[in-house]
Amino acid sequence: MNNEVKTLKKSFTMAILSLLLLLVIATGATYAWFTLTGITSTNVTPMGGTVGSGDTVLLISNAQGGPFDKTCELKLAANPDTLKPVSTADLEHFYRVTAQNKEGIAMLYESADRQIDERVLHGTVYLQCKNAPCDVYFNKEGLKLGSDPQALAAMRLGLVITSKSGTETFFFKLDDLGSTGSATSVKTIPRSSAVVSSISGSGAANYVDDPAKELSGYMAGKGEHENEYNPGANKLVSLNADEVATVSYYLYLEGCDEQCSNAVQNKSSEIQLAFAGVDTKSE
Repeated sequence: MNNEVKTLKKSFTMAILSLLLLLVIATGATYAWFTLTGITSTNVTPMGGTVGSGDTVLLISNAQGGPFDKTCELKLAANPDTLKPVSTADLEHFYRVTAQNKEGIAMLYESADRQIDERVLHGTVYLQCKNAPCDVYFNKEGLKLGSDPQALAAMRLGLVITSKSGTETFFFKLDDLGSTGSATSVKTIPRSSAVVSSISGSGAANYVDDPAKELSGYMAGKGEHENEYNPGANKLVSLNADEVATVSYYLYLEGCDEQCSNAVQNKSSEIQLAFAGVDTKSE
């Protein structure tokens, strides 16, 4: 009987944890990259698509075969207790610093690929344009990734979108989602506006320009009527009628960012991605 009670308690605990995202945007020691412990929980809200302009309806699912609807619950590939700083130029290979000089400048790195589930929040959803072709953008009203200035300045949202036309990788800064002018800046790498693309056998970094773009250029504009959207400056992907696109998302701390410092500690984030579809005939 005691074993049955223990089993039921364990199942109940896992069910509760599946509804919560334990997310702390890093806990620093002396400089950026070094982390201690700390947990803050926050609800994960559904991700959503929207009714777009014209005949198309943008729907979303957490399974490639559906069912598709206007919202879906997140199924995370990883649910880390904390977001810990990493650097990446392609969302395929991630790196963490292993040594800094006395000024706090990163000197050596190692691969963090095997630690991604412990450091990065990531998962996959699927988008479908029903009835007609459409271009897909972010829906500004529904997009929520927190409000803390330091966290927004240091975090990145990465997307890998695969459709019939191919695969494209996006990196986005989150400054557009809040006022980040008060965020603290600390130099942590030898140059500015760069990320780690690879490392040598000794751990020395090869830096490339930071590929992250502003979110605002990929936002759909609100139309005159409810649930109507106008095209933004840049689209995320174009889909044929009833075509399904795979969207892999990564929320992480870019450790090379000058705002990724000790000030990014014990921050919780509200996580909700939202997309809008605009009928290509209405553009």
